[in-house]
Amino acid sequence: MTFRLDAYDWLLMLRDFFVGLTWIVAVVYFLSGTQDLVYDIGAYWLRFWRYLMYRKHPRLSLERLRAREQQRIAVMVPAWNEGEVVASMVYNIIKRVEYDNYKIFVGTYPNDPATQACVDRLAKEYPQIIKVVTARPGPTTKADCLQNVLECIRAHEETNSVNFDLILMHDAEDWVHPQEFLIHNYLIPTVDVVQIPILPFPSKWNKWVHWIYADEFSENHMKDVPVREKISGFVPYAGTGTGFSRKVIDFLNDEHGGYVFNEASMTEDYSMSKKVRESGFKSVFVNVVLADDDSPWWVPLCKRPMFISNWSYFPMDWTRSVRQKSRWIIGISLQEWEQTGWHGNWLMKENFVKDRKVFVAASASFLGYLVLIYNIVYVLGYIGVLPFQVLQTLEMGSPLTNLVTFCTFFMILRITQRIIWVGRTYGLGPGLLSVPRLIIGNILNGLASLRALNIFAASRSGKAKVAWDNTAHLEGIADVGGEPLKKASTNLEAIPVAQIVAGLTSEDKALVVNALKYVRPDLTEFDRPEVLHCLRNLVTHEDFTVRASLAQTIGKLPWTELTPTLFHLLHDKETAVILNAARSLLGRPRVGALLEEAFTSGDYRAVDAMVRIIEQDRKRQRHIFELIGREHLVVTRTRMMSMSPFLRKRYLAFLESTTTDPRGPVSTFNLDTPATDSI
Repeated sequence: MTFRLDAYDWLLMLRDFFVGLTWIVAVVYFLSGTQDLVYDIGAYWLRFWRYLMYRKHPRLSLERLRAREQQRIAVMVPAWNEGEVVASMVYNIIKRVEYDNYKIFVGTYPNDPATQACVDRLAKEYPQIIKVVTARPGPTTKADCLQNVLECIRAHEETNSVNFDLILMHDAEDWVHPQEFLIHNYLIPTVDVVQIPILPFPSKWNKWVHWIYADEFSENHMKDVPVREKISGFVPYAGTGTGFSRKVIDFLNDEHGGYVFNEASMTEDYSMSKKVRESGFKSVFVNVVLADDDSPWWVPLCKRPMFISNWSYFPMDWTRSVRQKSRWIIGISLQEWEQTGWHGNWLMKENFVKDRKVFVAASASFLGYLVLIYNIVYVLGYIGVLPFQVLQTLEMGSPLTNLVTFCTFFMILRITQRIIWVGRTYGLGPGLLSVPRLIIGNILNGLASLRALNIFAASRSGKAKVAWDNTAHLEGIADVGGEPLKKASTNLEAIPVAQIVAGLTSEDKALVVNALKYVRPDLTEFDRPEVLHCLRNLVTHEDFTVRASLAQTIGKLPWTELTPTLFHLLHDKETAVILNAARSLLGRPRVGALLEEAFTSGDYRAVDAMVRIIEQDRKRQRHIFELIGREHLVVTRTRMMSMSPFLRKRYLAFLESTTTDPRGPVSTFNLDTPATDSI
């Protein structure tokens, strides 16, 4: 018996195929749209909640940022074939970033002479620049380059007897915001990791591929990431504009055998964000416009100088964009899935779904276009535009039709949200143009997903290895304008004591703060009493910036008469004052007795500040551990160990090392003289 299929049979089979395809696409769209709807609602609720909670509190301003004592920052910049852009990036930091206490460590490869030559020229001109050459030729992975840079930072600390309190990650193509370092310095160590937004530069409207990045980053960094932080405490790091407290870096170093970065991942930043969150540290995403901004409300963020964000050019052609997005997909979706699975509570699993659904979403988008084309053909045939007609897939009132209706609602909502968030970041015009770019973006992400699957499969079959698939930055770095900062000299000339006293007693807080910079520890016995009197009076000054500067100044003065004043500042109501006072207190002579007095205090904020400062410095920790045993600092030991699991673990390791070393504890400090009994 033979069966013959006529044209109608083929149409039935075609319809059934597209009905099944429509079900698949609709289910994926519905589930993905439901998740996105939760983030939409969460974003607006979060903005409303922050408005209610913080409207009575002073907004973050330049004045507040500058009141915090500058901690020492190490900036890590991995560079493989980046000689054309790294110079511009470094020059921008040196000339425009409002910060003094930092070093920039640029990681280069032994087989990349062009980048090395560029960094060598920079290092000769600017002492802030330090070149790092990796042990292995490139390209390896970005994580491997960063690991080499971190080892160089440690070697620099040992050689120069310094400690970097913050470790900051940046890419060679970044335009760094002038106040970014101040943000990291202000928030760390109150929090453990700070992530600043990274956004594509505004460009010509016809640079569609570059604008796709702008569309996606606007919605992700302006809406999704803040909600993720609030709901689950998980902040996916961007690998640039990310600041780490030294405690986090040291913890990861101890836990992973000296390897802070996951060299088996192409997205070491995302892998690190997971490890940090799983370890219980606090990461924050800082999406802020400083109070100093006087722009009207309708001005987009890209035109607000006080919007703290880093900017960069992203690929403007298909080839480089597909390569870059493939690397992100391999690292975030495939390698992390393979290496860590779905470990975590249900909130983290929800984050994994959002990050790993890219393959399903991209495939559904492709299939969705096929379904759309089929239905367009049906409509054109139904109205007589086409000489033939396919069969209907959607019938009124059917479950499939109802599901498609929901999906249509989600699609309209997605388009609306894209317009809102892109418009808020770049303006109404780019926001409206983001709608047609959605189609191109879906195709681009689909191609990147296919390439990622192919590369990942090849690496697992042994046909290829995972290497740093670095994106060529042909666009360079834009100049967003602004004059280079006129940085004040750190070598202040001595001025008469009468002039210092006049400044300290002035009613102008700016003059008071400036006068504090000129107070010298070598004042004569005749001049010191008058200056001491002025300094003690400032402890109750109404302006917190004066009190913060006072705490910082006392840290440079070995005068024991100021110790009570410093304790008074340690119990201030302003965080910047407390942290400055804590750092100064740890530098006082005979710090053991002062620690015991500070930890005896019932002021939790003061004790917490002391603990967080101690956590930042390995040498400081060892010295305090020695003091605990030698001077029997029972209260200090008890409170430190109870408040900081990190210090408890370090202390136990210290005790173990002293019991196994027949020579006993070895200190790098001279403990015989009172003057060196400071940290």
